[in-house]
Amino acid sequence: MIVCNPSEKQIEESIKIAEELKEWFTPEAIKNMRIDFEKNSLIVNTDKGKVDGFLCYTTYSGKTLLIWMGIARKAHRKGIGNRLLKWLEQETKKLNLYSIEVETLPDEIKYEPYNQTRNFYYKNGFERVFYKKARIKGWDDQIILEKKV
Repeated sequence: MIVCNPSEKQIEESIKIAEELKEWFTPEAIKNMRIDFEKNSLIVNTDKGKVDGFLCYTTYSGKTLLIWMGIARKAHRKGIGNRLLKWLEQETKKLNLYSIEVETLPDEIKYEPYNQTRNFYYKNGFERVFYKKARIKGWDDQIILEKKV
């Protein structure tokens, strides 16, 4: 079940999921995630009352920006990411916005967890629209993927 405006307990369960997915989320990312969860919209997927996936987003300039998404490791490949993304698409349409954007590591960076991430988005109709060079030394370049709705 998709839950909007999750409880504090569900927010903490979402953070725990991210902490377990170390190959995607660094300690710095988790710190930023906590801030973003407070300032932006968060939805969670629950199964038997326990969070098994989350998605954090905001809107700007006629678009929805998907900020964070994570699925509990034991729930990978069970359609939860697709379910959360489908909900976001419906919400984007309901708000009369025209696309969903997400930033991720570029295809040029060969790192298997992010190969999986990009493949997920590509299979769900996202297209690469922009390559963004890192502005701060030590940070990674990013690509922007977009799905028109």
